[in-house]
Amino acid sequence: MKKKACPKSSYLKTSISEDMAIKAFDTPFRKKWAVVGLMVAIVFPFVASPFFVHISNLIAIACIGAMALNLLSGNAGLLSLGQAGFLASGAFMTAVMTVNFSMPIWVTIPAAAIVGAILGFISGLPSLRLKGIYLGLSTLAMHYIITYACSEYQFFSGYNFGIVIKDPSVGPFVLADDRAWYFLLWIIVGMVGLFITNLLRSRPGRAWVAIRNRDIAAEVMGINIGYYKVLAFVVSTTITAMVGSLYAYYTNVASIEEYSFMLTIGYLAMIISGGMGSVLGSIMGAFIITSLPHSLMYLFGLFEVSGVLKDYFFSLQFALFGLVIIIFLLVEPLGLAEIWRRVRVYFELWPFRYKPLSVTKR
Repeated sequence: MKKKACPKSSYLKTSISEDMAIKAFDTPFRKKWAVVGLMVAIVFPFVASPFFVHISNLIAIACIGAMALNLLSGNAGLLSLGQAGFLASGAFMTAVMTVNFSMPIWVTIPAAAIVGAILGFISGLPSLRLKGIYLGLSTLAMHYIITYACSEYQFFSGYNFGIVIKDPSVGPFVLADDRAWYFLLWIIVGMVGLFITNLLRSRPGRAWVAIRNRDIAAEVMGINIGYYKVLAFVVSTTITAMVGSLYAYYTNVASIEEYSFMLTIGYLAMIISGGMGSVLGSIMGAFIITSLPHSLMYLFGLFEVSGVLKDYFFSLQFALFGLVIIIFLLVEPLGLAEIWRRVRVYFELWPFRYKPLSVTKR
């Protein structure tokens, strides 16, 4: 008698190739909510106020920068405290090329990426000998070198309040409206997220994970850890410099005051609260940390908060960043991505519950 084959579940994988394949819409649950999410994303800029569209654009820019930093620190395990400096390099490269040489956006962004790659290569060289907090201090030194050079250029060029950058244009199309920026930025977020996801499943991605977990064991296995460490810096800073270029174009100004060390703290808060080593966690963390100060401003206005709290709003903002980091490190070290995974699995398998294997004592 011929046996009847069991129906294949869309939630279970039966081979390594299936498990490794990137299938964002391979389950009914994901397909339904992907359609709903896409419809909401398309309709949002047409129904939301200009303020909320502006905030969503800032979140999109933060998402790209957080994914770049998470690639370096979360996946490769290399501490970087120079994120703000790398962003500044892309912004000021854009300012120099647009103001002094009138270069279009399709030239300035690749130029900013090249500058970021060069700075990443230089910043990655200390990783051949240093690790942990010592590597972080070397990247912090690079941050101050970059910001010093940019501040000197801004001051001696006569731009006391920042370098004004015109709206970019591609042919007759000018990116001047927040709504147009919204669609462009979120498309770039999707492209960068897909690129990093694919990269992490390739040979360099597996090498980075091995170096993060056990670098000595990875070297014994034949992985060229020096090469892959420098490569992680180059890829991360290239994307970061491009984000700085996009941010300068979007805000129409490149000012060194925007790129203080507190900006790096904000990005670290994004990847810690979202989830180290997770692309989705980077997006979630960027949403939380970017919207946090604006939510505080809204609550202050709603409840008419005045006095000391309102006067020290910016100090309170950074104190909350630290509080968020501490809470996630203590309560959920894997971040929002892990919380979302649990919620998703619960609804995917509802009304059934998954019980972990229990060990019986003999």
